[in-house]
Amino acid sequence: MKHLYEAWDEVEPRIRNADRLFLLLDYDGTLCPIVSRPELAVCPPQVRSLLGKLRDSPKARVAIISGRALEDLKNKVGVQGIMYVGNHGLEVENPAGSHRKKLSPERQNELKKIRDSLETDLKPVPGILFEDKGPILTVHYRNAPREFAFRVQEAAEKALQPFPDRWQVSPGKKIVEIRPQAGFDKGKTVREILNRFPSGRSLPVYLGDDHSDEDAFQALGSQGVSIWVGSGAASSSAQYFLLDPEEVRGFLQRCEEILRN
Repeated sequence: MKHLYEAWDEVEPRIRNADRLFLLLDYDGTLCPIVSRPELAVCPPQVRSLLGKLRDSPKARVAIISGRALEDLKNKVGVQGIMYVGNHGLEVENPAGSHRKKLSPERQNELKKIRDSLETDLKPVPGILFEDKGPILTVHYRNAPREFAFRVQEAAEKALQPFPDRWQVSPGKKIVEIRPQAGFDKGKTVREILNRFPSGRSLPVYLGDDHSDEDAFQALGSQGVSIWVGSGAASSSAQYFLLDPEEVRGFLQRCEEILRN
């Protein structure tokens, strides 16, 4: 991957010449730094201001696509009039309306049993945090000793054994997610968004920092610009990289200035 700013001469004309820039942005680790507890990850004021300016541009559209629950994501970002996608695509809200996929009572009961199993197996592990996001359960082990990481993965796989082909374990940065087998991911979400909002010579740009964002990078392909947030030495299918959320903020600033002039 090239650093985005080192390749700016090839990216900037694509932004400038597009009829519309469609920014598709992950949240944690992309718009704000990853922190010790998920509730502490509040959108920086400068980023919130830039998102509002981009929202108001007739040449831009903004979508925040996250593994967070929809209401949590909206509260953390705090910008009205943009598209929010929660739980990797199970929950969507845009200015025209909203759509939420809920678990059936049977699936809710299964997820409760999975959580009970995980809480029992991981009780001896210090620093474990469970986050109930409705249709998805996330187990955070960022604050647990490093040597317990494999134990968390093992416990998740064990908890799913009674429900074959019903649930899946999805890894992330110091987390594992328990998701329903429902044929969804960020890649499918991006394709659906772009099909729903076609716009001539629009340029979709996706930024993300985690394993779940790879599906979106692959879905975008050469149609748009894909940007990994993290080290350029990482294994990713993105075309470019930015080092951290501070560089992402700088990129959003550049985009706002291009569209304003």
